[in-house]
Amino acid sequence: MRFFLALFFIFAPLSASATQWLKFDEKTFLVAPPSDARYLTSNQAVLVGQKCAAIIDAHGDFSALERFASEVKKRIPQPICHLFSTSSDEEQILGMMLLANEFPDATWYATSHVSQHFNEYQSALKDKLSRFEKSLQLSQSRLETHSNAQMQQRLNKAKARIDKWQSRQFSPPTLLDAAQVTLDLGGHFVVVEEIEGATLGGLSILSHHNLGLFAGLTANPIPYVQDSDLGAWLATIKKLRQSEKVTWLLPAQGKPYKLRALQKPISFLEAAINSDSMVMPEALLAMYKSDEITQTRLKLMYDLAKTKQAQKMQKQRTVL
Repeated sequence: MRFFLALFFIFAPLSASATQWLKFDEKTFLVAPPSDARYLTSNQAVLVGQKCAAIIDAHGDFSALERFASEVKKRIPQPICHLFSTSSDEEQILGMMLLANEFPDATWYATSHVSQHFNEYQSALKDKLSRFEKSLQLSQSRLETHSNAQMQQRLNKAKARIDKWQSRQFSPPTLLDAAQVTLDLGGHFVVVEEIEGATLGGLSILSHHNLGLFAGLTANPIPYVQDSDLGAWLATIKKLRQSEKVTWLLPAQGKPYKLRALQKPISFLEAAINSDSMVMPEALLAMYKSDEITQTRLKLMYDLAKTKQAQKMQKQRTVL
């Protein structure tokens, strides 16, 4: 039965535990992945007004996203009018493409980078669904010699999901009319701003109701450095740290935190940019929790950041 394991991990959620819905206040729901998937998928949020509601962020676990959409429809009586992607991360955008189909009347906002490269995201989604289909076909062919009614039923459900995803049409997101726009959900105003951060383009969403800022990967306590401009990212969060309009933030991974705790990623990026040593400064290590998981992840992310920064500097010297 080993050949069913790959299929299980593709079509089952990344965690057997339930997604956690946390009611922050009467107008704000924070949706966190199970603790055993907290670094595999992203936090989400639902902001509610009298007129309509908005969903912030998605992730690459398609099965979990389908259940999330179903839960939104059960819990939120207001129609979904806006969808926001805080980053241009591929898995987050592919997930939001699916959510945009679940809520076709909503306006999806993302950074200009996503719109400019939307064909590439469509190709990535096609490739992902093709991998799903090939795994399904392999499992189906092997099942023919291993009769199993329960597994056949699961394969049929998986095929129906793939067929549904492949049949959908996907449209690019809407661009902001200005660098910063204010949207009214009905007594709940949100300010949406395009920022430079963890990915090539990003958005931040500020709730006027509770002064919470939703910035996804850009606000992660332990930065995950991809092809990021660390200097621009650092400038963004330094500016946020001085804001009088923000009191707390929700990152893509981890719990919400107070504005002053933004000093952690600030110090992390400063060390990644300015330190001549590949060894993480002891003062930075001391800023984070001392448990093994946190410290291991911190060191891995710092090594990645230093490597990416060294590669960037090498390219610059080559050009010169």
